[in-house]
Amino acid sequence: DSILNQTLKDIEILCIDANSTDGTLEVLKNYEKKDKRLRVIISDKKSYGYQMNLGIKEAKGEYLGIVESDDYIKTNMYERLYEIAKKNDCEVVKGDFYILESNKGKYSKITPIDFLYNQIISFKTHPNIFNFQSINPIGIYRLDLLRTNQIKLNETPGASYQDNGLWFQIFALAKSIYFINEAFYMLRRDNPNSSVKSKEKVYCACEEYDFIRDFLKKHPDLEKTLAPICALHR
Repeated sequence: DSILNQTLKDIEILCIDANSTDGTLEVLKNYEKKDKRLRVIISDKKSYGYQMNLGIKEAKGEYLGIVESDDYIKTNMYERLYEIAKKNDCEVVKGDFYILESNKGKYSKITPIDFLYNQIISFKTHPNIFNFQSINPIGIYRLDLLRTNQIKLNETPGASYQDNGLWFQIFALAKSIYFINEAFYMLRRDNPNSSVKSKEKVYCACEEYDFIRDFLKKHPDLEKTLAPICALHR
């Protein structure tokens, strides 16, 4: 509902469902009947990366936003981020966020460096950008940036750290990134089934950084600078 109630009305809403059997698909179909902006897409693979790539492929808008199934957003999020993106001609705009645990929200900043807010930056002007929050749903991304550079997620099974590869590619290739010190996204961290809570899935992070190394090999101009950063995060 927080997406449907956005103050920015001219949006397309893609809901990717991996053949769920818990009634989720039926709920989404009902929403689809009520709102012509919403489109349900069925994924034949249970892979977060594959489902995200489907969304990137099918999206028709100018910018892409992401909302995870456990989370919700303020109703003015996309209007505000889009306004900033257009005003400053930015490929990426990201805001602060709240971490929700036990129904309590904690304000979290995307960067601890206050002067980096409200200006255009990139990794070439600020290499320490890779030390900032790597959460993708707190921002919007110009679709042309993703498609022109063939930015895709790793399509490993399940939902285990595939968002790291997306974040790394975007920060490596975007020439205009803009942070605003306003929080719109409510990130839930109290789901016991989350990959960040699973000890078994921690090794998937290593697979993800192998995926990032493969990306860097395709971009030798970036590899010398970013390979050490990749190794550090791993």
